[in-house]
Amino acid sequence: MSWGAGLRGFLMKKGMSRWAGIVMLFLSLPCFSACKPASPPRPPEEVRLQLKWIHQAQFAGFYMAREKGHYAREGLKVTFLEGGPGIDNAGNVLSGKADFGVLSPEDLLIHRGHGDPLTALAAIYRRSAVVFVAQSDSGIEKPSDFIGRTVAAKGERGTLEFYLQFLAMMDKLGIDTKRIKIVPFDSEYKGFLKGEVQVTPCYATAGLIKLRGQGLKLNLIRPDDYGVHFYSDILVAAEGLIDKNPDLVLRFVRASLRGWQEVVEDYTRAVQVVLHFTEQKNLELQTAMMEAMLPLVHTGEDHLGWMKPEIWQGMADLLAKEGFIKKSFNVAPAYSLRFIHELYGKKPL
Repeated sequence: MSWGAGLRGFLMKKGMSRWAGIVMLFLSLPCFSACKPASPPRPPEEVRLQLKWIHQAQFAGFYMAREKGHYAREGLKVTFLEGGPGIDNAGNVLSGKADFGVLSPEDLLIHRGHGDPLTALAAIYRRSAVVFVAQSDSGIEKPSDFIGRTVAAKGERGTLEFYLQFLAMMDKLGIDTKRIKIVPFDSEYKGFLKGEVQVTPCYATAGLIKLRGQGLKLNLIRPDDYGVHFYSDILVAAEGLIDKNPDLVLRFVRASLRGWQEVVEDYTRAVQVVLHFTEQKNLELQTAMMEAMLPLVHTGEDHLGWMKPEIWQGMADLLAKEGFIKKSFNVAPAYSLRFIHELYGKKPL
């Protein structure tokens, strides 16, 4: 007697119907060519992000995108490359050592002015973190009070935005910079602490926290309050990657902005994630950085990452006026609205 007949007889003896027996027999048959194993999942695409500086709360949204699985769900495996002294952030993106980068907008525009094919994809910091500070008892409360004082505003790559925003603020208010003693910016604030410098720029997300941590009471003068609107950290890629693999770019931008949304919604959790990456395991410091950063990322207008052509044009005009790029510079290729439009539509909030 065959195996099938034996099973059929067993089923009938147990009182099961003929059709139930047939079904059970069919399900019991061995599976050969009709039951091919499922194809193995595609391995994630490896992507490298060049950070503007060392690991810290400044980049919390990217960390959250990885920790919360947003990159993984987009089929991406992301490695973060730290910035810092001696690291050519833009150069690493241009050379292909990194696929994406976090740069300052003026750095991007100057590179574009030299013919380097870098393109901004989203503005992470939609408002600049630059603030000018003076001791609270100095009598310096507004830009016109800079006249006759020493201001540590001069800067080059890395701190150029301090100088540019200083010049833009003075120009907006019609203040003659010849009436101000301008000296190089010092990241250690030695002259400021000694009283040799009365005004210094710093980042609200870093230097300001450092100075306040020394017990200083400070007056704050923000260029943004005087009509100087700069972006700060921007997400960039090389044109070649955008042309060759726009789908990858879209997936990376989408996952990254989801990560930043997670930061906005739960920044205390984001601080804990930051501590996994940074060597500065100082909860108070990273929390202070996060709290200073959030209003610059989530401004209450438009979408996270949204960019406006008029702000790009304003930054380019100032760079051209100060001789950093040619006056004939075309700012349009320096940024792409394509991906944020695909994510959000073509209208701001």
